[in-house]
Amino acid sequence: MMGDGGINNSWQATITINAIADAAYAAYIHALCLELFGIAPAMRKRKGRQALVLSLASTTVVDFLVSKGLCRGNKLAQGLAMPGWILADPILQRACVRGLVDTDGCLFIHRHAVRGKMYRNLGLCYSSASPTLLQQVASAFEKNGIVAHIDKRCRNIYLYRQAAVAAYLEIFGTSNDRISGVYKKWRGG
Repeated sequence: MMGDGGINNSWQATITINAIADAAYAAYIHALCLELFGIAPAMRKRKGRQALVLSLASTTVVDFLVSKGLCRGNKLAQGLAMPGWILADPILQRACVRGLVDTDGCLFIHRHAVRGKMYRNLGLCYSSASPTLLQQVASAFEKNGIVAHIDKRCRNIYLYRQAAVAAYLEIFGTSNDRISGVYKKWRGG
């Protein structure tokens, strides 16, 4: 919900993802909603777009999410941040970061030339328009021994080294095949 989700009214929570790149992740989110709330989210593709919207229509679920620190309406204007109860528990903090990176992050293979020689580097990028949330994610990385680089605009965190990406996947993990697929491709499998 802190990544690609939102609560815009008192009866519905939504998560919007890429209908093509995150198709397998949509199935994961669907199953997770069933497990956590006992409700199957409605899934609809936005007409003319590559967006898939998963909607949980339940005032009980919305009230529960709000009671846990999520906000209704414009989450950025309200200072989007991880709730204190997540920050206080390292296991929950890692799970939260995993969910944020699974929705608003990516692994990439950077190809570039230096003095005519081609290089390939594996990297991770996580993006957020919330400076507080960005700092919290960077802090979680650093608490787990991963050096995080925040760009000058304070909108992205980068992990530039293969060892940092491998450590991220080992410590935080991923539930999104889009991310694990890039790592498998990098590793040659």
